[in-house]
Amino acid sequence: MVEGIKKIRNEIELFDKYFSKALSSKANLLHKITKYIGKNPGKKIRPICVILSAGLLNNLNEKIYRGAVLIELLHTATLIHDDIVDDAQLRRSKFSINTIWKNKIGVLIGDYFLAQGLKLSVKYNDFDILELVSDVVQKIVEGELIQIQKTKRLNLTKKDYFEIISLKTGALFETSFQIGSLGLKINADEQIKIKKVGLNLGMLFQIKDDILDYTRKSIISGKSYGNDIKEGKINLPLLLALKEMTLKEKNFTYKVLRSKKTKNNDIVKVFSLIKKYNGLNNAKLISNKFSEDAKKLLLTFPQNKFRNIIMSLIDYLNQRKK
Repeated sequence: MVEGIKKIRNEIELFDKYFSKALSSKANLLHKITKYIGKNPGKKIRPICVILSAGLLNNLNEKIYRGAVLIELLHTATLIHDDIVDDAQLRRSKFSINTIWKNKIGVLIGDYFLAQGLKLSVKYNDFDILELVSDVVQKIVEGELIQIQKTKRLNLTKKDYFEIISLKTGALFETSFQIGSLGLKINADEQIKIKKVGLNLGMLFQIKDDILDYTRKSIISGKSYGNDIKEGKINLPLLLALKEMTLKEKNFTYKVLRSKKTKNNDIVKVFSLIKKYNGLNNAKLISNKFSEDAKKLLLTFPQNKFRNIIMSLIDYLNQRKK
């Protein structure tokens, strides 16, 4: 993770306390599952974004931490539900909830996480946070449905791709940064800029994830090599390469994407086509552009330690290996 994150260790520890409290339960099964999730919490990038955004604007308070908790509860719920939809066996190199406790319980646990977040916001009348989160849930669902439709028809365009990732991934990062500004009387221009920083980070995060789908090992990532191809999804490196392929190469690729039992050998062949047409390198150029745009926006805000940490976070997201 980012070296600079150590500089906000106290803030992260405080977030962890709020998060643990939100998940406390006397029900044995709930306690067992939340404890299992707690042992493998992930990088907590989105709630950290809430904290960093608030710190950038000198706006850290108890409400901000509640917003960070709701964002992480929502994100965890979507991951649990995603694993069920994708029939994923692993999450962060550990068995997924649906693998151990089956789909029915997985759906209920995801619902429970979301309900706990909503309950927390209602308890403290954080209706502005609820409004933002309701909007982002709608966007995530819309993005997922558009992707399912495009995956089925294999007619994804570059415009479609950026719309999907802005809804599915970018919107949650955007909302995380927006929550950090709640309660402040800042002008409309600054509101737009802080949201755009978050959106750029989210777009960068997803594009890097697409690139890593061809470069990481499952033992590191908790995901299998070429996972998107196995699920029939066209990610950015493949989309960029498809534009340059011959008709024969395109037909082969579409055949692999439509296959219900994808062979590893076929994935390797598709990967060789992506490399042949510079799909990975061109995707990296696009991720670099989102990185540069986010940094330019950040430089318009006053200098403080939080701005420096966000700069480091942008570099980390663009250079990460898993």
